[in-house]
Amino acid sequence: MSVKPTERAGGLLRVWRHILAAFEIVRHYPIIIPLALITLIDEINYSGLNNVALPAYIGTLGLPLKVSGGVLASYLGTDGGLVAIIASTFLFSETLFRLPTGWLSDRLGRINLIIGAMFLSAPSFFLSWWVPNYLWLIPLRLWDGMMAAALWTSVYAVIGDAVPERFRANAMGFINMMYMLGLLSGYAIAGGIDKMTGQPRMFLLVSAGLVAVAAVAAWLFFRRRPEYNTPHPDVHLEEAEKAAISVSRHSVLLLITFSQNFALTMIAPFMYRYARDSVAKGGLGLTSAQLLLLVGVPVLGVAIFAVPLSRVADRVGKLTAVRVGFTAVAATLWIFSFTRELWVLSLVATVVGVAFSMGVPAWLAILSSLTSSKTRGATLGGYGAVQGIAAVLGPLVSGPFIWGHYGHASIFLASALVLAFAALLAWFALPEPQKTLAA
Repeated sequence: MSVKPTERAGGLLRVWRHILAAFEIVRHYPIIIPLALITLIDEINYSGLNNVALPAYIGTLGLPLKVSGGVLASYLGTDGGLVAIIASTFLFSETLFRLPTGWLSDRLGRINLIIGAMFLSAPSFFLSWWVPNYLWLIPLRLWDGMMAAALWTSVYAVIGDAVPERFRANAMGFINMMYMLGLLSGYAIAGGIDKMTGQPRMFLLVSAGLVAVAAVAAWLFFRRRPEYNTPHPDVHLEEAEKAAISVSRHSVLLLITFSQNFALTMIAPFMYRYARDSVAKGGLGLTSAQLLLLVGVPVLGVAIFAVPLSRVADRVGKLTAVRVGFTAVAATLWIFSFTRELWVLSLVATVVGVAFSMGVPAWLAILSSLTSSKTRGATLGGYGAVQGIAAVLGPLVSGPFIWGHYGHASIFLASALVLAFAALLAWFALPEPQKTLAA
């Protein structure tokens, strides 16, 4: 039986209405808008700096240290090693300060910490523009990591304070959308500046000015709206009905957090190499256009559909969304490990993007609901520290021990196995959260 054009149009109209309905959360909880803009601007800066500007800039700063022999020489004697050291410095600092800055946000106010981190980031970006030697970038990146820890932990904690649990995945999805757009925009802006001027460090001036203006605008806005720095009344009611989280459940959540971040960071640093290396070397041998199809299109799709899919997570249940999302990603990474057909790889990458668009906001919403507003910052900071440790260890394990010994595609199989372990924990060791009335 054929479908009439009017019925088809009606179905498309209903889908479109559901998509638009996902964006209505900003009307009910308008604090999401300034937080989303802050997320966009700061991720433009961090993405452009970490992925384009600093890696290109480091090679122009002085000469590598003359160190003879050993592992130290292999790092300090090459631009690639210097990039790795400075990038790791940022990640180490962000990991180290997640818990302390989360604790501070519980006491000093999350908005205050967000604005302060933005104000204090601008001088660091500016100083990085004129440093005489790459060694000066190490303390500056330590500082940047501390500011990033303060900012991101506080942003997610504000969402936990301001949006009731039943809508929180949708709100996290909105933040996730802006994060992904910032990731793409930062890469494009920094790359465009480098291509037009031949001076990658010019992006440092742009980022310093951008974050300074954003900090002033945020300060003026929240000064006029101080009520945004206090928890929503509905959140208080939900917390009063919530049972305490047991140590065993925290342990499972921490293990899942570590496993899923470890699995992803095992492959993230090697995706470009795998795609561009020749088939003879074990790679895919893709052109720039094919690489854009493989990575750019799915990432843009994630950014576009992050909000509607996060609303689905609120509808079907956050834990269900996490279980399905992690399972789908584990299965598709397994496919990624043995196929070389571009259309299959693009389809697989799209499935990964869709699964994460639903699973990641749901997971953030679950973590933000573990404790009350009084300790939410410290709790998210602790889980963020575990994520950071996994992010540091993932490449260290997959690079020398898997990529180097078993070939390019092997890291995807290893990542799939680790993520499958996280999915199994979510399915069988993590019960549905139970609510009990407070005494």
